[in-house]
Amino acid sequence: MRQTDLKKLLVVLGTAALACGCSQESQQVSDEKHSVDLQKDEQKQAIDQRGGELKAAEDQSKKDIDTNVDTAKKVLDSDKSRLDSYKNEVGKSTSLAKKDIDRQIKLDKSIVDSNAKEAKTEIDAAAKAEKK
Repeated sequence: MRQTDLKKLLVVLGTAALACGCSQESQQVSDEKHSVDLQKDEQKQAIDQRGGELKAAEDQSKKDIDTNVDTAKKVLDSDKSRLDSYKNEVGKSTSLAKKDIDRQIKLDKSIVDSNAKEAKTEIDAAAKAEKK
């Protein structure tokens, strides 16, 4: 072989070796990038899963609170109904008691008027008896 052919062969072999090394390095870089993408996807999936779990927990918490609030409202509504009923009964009782008091006042006043009239009649009779 001639020297120029030898040089050409060496250049071709060097280029081939360099290309092989670059190809292997390129494959390694590609594998590392792929590994990073897989880790990224796994982390995103874990984040989505945890986010879903947190949302589900919040939904359950809200549902539990809503149930407790609704139960408390029912109890309060029932208590209010009983208190309204009691208030009406007290109102009726008070009204009847006041009517009874008014009736008693009227009766007592008529007795006082009757007693006063009778006392005046006795005074008049006593005064007439003295004049005689």
